[in-house]
Amino acid sequence: MRKAKVLSWMTFFLMCSHLSLASAIGHHQQGDSVPNFAIRTIDGRQISLDQQEGKIIVLAFWKQEDDKSSKMLTDLSRISEEFQDKQVTLLAINGDKATDIQIGEMARARELRCSFASDPDLAAYSSLGILVLPTTLIVGPDGKLAFIQDLYSRNFYAQTKAQVKFLLGEITEDELNAELDPGKSATVSHARIKAERYVNMALVLLDLKEKTKAREALKKAAEIDPSFPEPHLHLAGLCLEDKEVGEAGIELAQALELNPSPKEGKLLQGLTYAGQGEDGLAVVILQELVENNPQPPPEAYYQIGKIYQKQNKTSEALAAYESALKLLLAK
Repeated sequence: MRKAKVLSWMTFFLMCSHLSLASAIGHHQQGDSVPNFAIRTIDGRQISLDQQEGKIIVLAFWKQEDDKSSKMLTDLSRISEEFQDKQVTLLAINGDKATDIQIGEMARARELRCSFASDPDLAAYSSLGILVLPTTLIVGPDGKLAFIQDLYSRNFYAQTKAQVKFLLGEITEDELNAELDPGKSATVSHARIKAERYVNMALVLLDLKEKTKAREALKKAAEIDPSFPEPHLHLAGLCLEDKEVGEAGIELAQALELNPSPKEGKLLQGLTYAGQGEDGLAVVILQELVENNPQPPPEAYYQIGKIYQKQNKTSEALAAYESALKLLLAK
């Protein structure tokens, strides 16, 4: 993962010291009024927030040669085209001192349609307290911060588009929740968004070798949204790294319960034998299943790991749990 500026990461560590981070915004939260700032676009226009009163403003801070930023800009360009006739301003602001020429060449080469601005003095970056890149903010017509998306997630396009539609009055809050998290209740949808932010923060912390703080963030994510399997998967991975077999098993069990694979044939047979205490037969059946199946269910490896753990075969248990984790993360 890319390396950010020393000053930014120092600020990041200070903010993270008590794990008070709910997002990548250092001192602004959803519902807060956004401070005014002015910025120049690469085509020479001056844009200030107070001039955009009554409009929805999407501010996307990004950096060069960064995969997450690249994907975010692609999605932002799609959104810009879809709302080009609406009261929506979409502005991609470079946060690592790229020149106007560099930004323009990149935008033309990739045929990106949104507006671009450079922030060479990092005035906007500092004013809004941005801590990580990329970060996207949506400011409502009332000038208040309506949505924060730190880093980049696979549902960035759907989330950002849905938030803009809601602020335009094109969809209701229930419809917004349905688009953000299909099939989930409104309460779970809001919890999932918040939990995903903690997971994203944990991944940043892991990249900085702050494993303890990352664990705390993942546990917070699991606490906020008990139906979310992803924090349990990452926690299982950390436990496996530290050879904490018991804890890894607990986290994998919770992830499997929340995101089960189909239980067919031999898997059911193996689980039945395991439940009856016939560990030897269970391992034979489950090993045959994983060895002869190009897409083995992670439950099989998990159950094998449990059996080996009970038999104090730590290395074998760790290997089985690791295989289960890999399959779950690939789903």
